Amino acid sequence: MDLGQLENVVAGVDPGGPGLAVGVYADGKLLHWAARGVSTVEFGVPIDSRTRFDIASISKQFTAACLLLLAGEGKLSLTDDVRSHLPDLRLQTPVTLGQCLRHTGGLPEWYGVQGLTGIPLQGLDEEHLMAVLSGVRRTAFEPGTAFSYSNTGYVLASAVVRRVSGQSLADFARDRLFGPLGMDDTAFRDDAAVPMPRMAFGYDRDGRRADTQESVVGDGGVVTSVSDLAPWFGFLADGRVLGAGLREALLETAPLADGTPSPYAHGIYHLSVGELQGYGHAGGMHGYVANLLYLPGPGLGVAVLTNHSGLDPVGLSTRLARGLTGQEPQPSPALAGPGAGEAARTALLGHWHDPASGSTLTLTPDEEGMIRVTDVSDAVVALGSDGRWHDLAATRRAWLALEGERLIQGDTLSIRPPVSFVRCEGPGEDPAPEGAWLSDEYGVLAVVREGVLRVGLTLRAPVVPAPAGAWSAGPFTLRLDTDGDLLISGFGLRESRFTAQPPGTAPLGIPPGLV
Repeated sequence: MDLGQLENVVAGVDPGGPGLAVGVYADGKLLHWAARGVSTVEFGVPIDSRTRFDIASISKQFTAACLLLLAGEGKLSLTDDVRSHLPDLRLQTPVTLGQCLRHTGGLPEWYGVQGLTGIPLQGLDEEHLMAVLSGVRRTAFEPGTAFSYSNTGYVLASAVVRRVSGQSLADFARDRLFGPLGMDDTAFRDDAAVPMPRMAFGYDRDGRRADTQESVVGDGGVVTSVSDLAPWFGFLADGRVLGAGLREALLETAPLADGTPSPYAHGIYHLSVGELQGYGHAGGMHGYVANLLYLPGPGLGVAVLTNHSGLDPVGLSTRLARGLTGQEPQPSPALAGPGAGEAARTALLGHWHDPASGSTLTLTPDEEGMIRVTDVSDAVVALGSDGRWHDLAATRRAWLALEGERLIQGDTLSIRPPVSFVRCEGPGEDPAPEGAWLSDEYGVLAVVREGVLRVGLTLRAPVVPAPAGAWSAGPFTLRLDTDGDLLISGFGLRESRFTAQPPGTAPLGIPPGLV
């Protein structure tokens, strides 16, 4: 094995700033590791193989494994309606446990709900969040018919583990998963206020402190180190310790209702690294990003854990895996020179709308031959040799392409399927609608007065015209339906309905779950 490959991954990281640890695994053992940077900038503590990181959504496979252990004992089934275990839920449509784990339940994203209610993340735990989620009534689509990544399903899965086993997810995983595997430094951190030995502090892209604040787990919350992950890679290889049946169940995929294949299994998804098939998952949370992948052909595992939001563990781990398996690096598409592809550029310019999510894009010229993409972010793309328009960021992972009458937006390494946009009219001239609207799901009012949207405890944002007959307010898109109700989309929410209230209605009361 060329250890120079490993050192190359960490070479560009500032040794005095937040950084990363990288592990390479085979046969359930950590073969080699490398690290660069410090776990705490304030004290200059170097990162090593036992430094613990929050691995965010990589945690989902451990949550799913806990649920599958209970299923194997006959205490539940993945075909169970989640309401049968959580009767306090007010969902109007059955959503199965399997749909929760595969992101096909149409459940609203709880981070979006948190944005609307304003309930503080600091100290937020399962009990308080479940008080909020118990009000959810509507799914974004008929469960099982589409894929829409939602952390909510995994919060519900964590609550199901507690109801069925009588233990918190953290305790159940310690006793039934991490303990038997010998992963003594790995845990669900369900109380963010408790200090953890060798825990790296998190830092954002600008190097500012950005540690995890909430104590909700299931969708995330696992802390671990590159050394402690070795037994898990052994389990992913052949099911050792926990059983081949559990491994097979964890990796089992299912098509959507119309037969469309989905690569997402249970908290882990199937992928390819060049010519090799594998499975893995990425994770990102305040101050932490990480990636884990396993290639069963060569029996190779790779983990990249970081405490710096500006790093790209997905790209780094993929590059490392290709190098260690003798594959050439994935070439970044060459960019066309100035003035090239002018006809193609002209065809993309204008306003685009995704009817499913409610999101919009506006594409305008930006310097010679380039396009500025205006949405929640603000990127510049250029025509590549593959015919796609690529983000000018160093990785060039994000891309746009015109397919017939539709604009497709994707990411070469994302688990989320590409998004399809249709052309739409540009922002109108109508002022923001004035009034008050009540969410019967979250118990909060949305009030628009003098061009400003106020929702819940903290959201205050100016309302401005947006494409497709909508208005934008911060990260959210607003629309009025034919009944005068307000539909709010964005941040993982799809047309969350707020019912029109009498004139003069003012916000009052405390959103459920806050106390």
